[in-house]
Amino acid sequence: MKRRQRKPRRMLTAILVLAVLAISGYTLWSFNGMPTPAALERSPAGGTAETTSTAANSPIEQDRIAGDDITIFARQIPITEITDTQYIKLVNRDHALHTPVSSAQLVPVWPDMPARDASVTLHETAFGAMGLFLGAARDAGFHTLFIASGHRTHEEQSGLYANAVDTAYVMPAGHSEHQLGLAADILKTGDEFQGMAGTDEARWMAENASRFGLVLRYPEDKQHITQVAYEPWHFRYVGRIHAWIMAQYNFVLEEYIDFLQQQGSYEGTLDGRTYFILYQQPENGMLFVPEDLAFNVSSANTGGYIVTAWR
Repeated sequence: MKRRQRKPRRMLTAILVLAVLAISGYTLWSFNGMPTPAALERSPAGGTAETTSTAANSPIEQDRIAGDDITIFARQIPITEITDTQYIKLVNRDHALHTPVSSAQLVPVWPDMPARDASVTLHETAFGAMGLFLGAARDAGFHTLFIASGHRTHEEQSGLYANAVDTAYVMPAGHSEHQLGLAADILKTGDEFQGMAGTDEARWMAENASRFGLVLRYPEDKQHITQVAYEPWHFRYVGRIHAWIMAQYNFVLEEYIDFLQQQGSYEGTLDGRTYFILYQQPENGMLFVPEDLAFNVSSANTGGYIVTAWR
């Protein structure tokens, strides 16, 4: 039987309740149904997007309104109290990286995964996801994949850009996802970079990345949006629920963040877990977070923040 899918929509009836709650210092999120995916083959990697940012102590009040609409009460906290995961941070030619990843969050890829050399590192969360990704690739018969590049310092990126033969494939320093530590270039032994296009390995990775919270960041048909040439080797960690949504709607990160800005809030179910996603513009340096749900927060690097909560 074909599963009926519904596009996200905003709930207007919440406005009146919001006005009442504002008097007591509370607000609510209104989430509506998204297409529900089939169960994935693997559970999330340790330290994935399901890592909480700030725990709330007050009990949550919930009320089911108009079928799938769910009202969740939240509290307001200063941005300074939030740990920015940067999982969905947009870094491109138009949006510079202002906060580099902490060196304490970087871990060496080798010897846990095949790597170009022992100097390759990744953000600890991307490390877990990439490990599962390459493990699944080996299970599928692809044994020669390795991580050619992970985290880069500002100086390393600057040198690459200065020496690049074609800057369509290289971002200037301060504008590269590699500086987040959340992106990796994955190559096949014997097929360096452009040689990856059209290979079975490249097709498998593109089709399976979302299962592990990863996205093919620079697909061939979105070059006019990403402003980067097709890179079948470049994968970025965003978290499993976000990777799944992006795969369902064929979004690149630029499109996804724009989508979140326009739509505001969503609900999605993945592996029996319900996720609530909210795009917010800070108000006087404050954000709303759920009262008693696990959550994390990522800056979008567009002036807003994306709160991802789950139960």
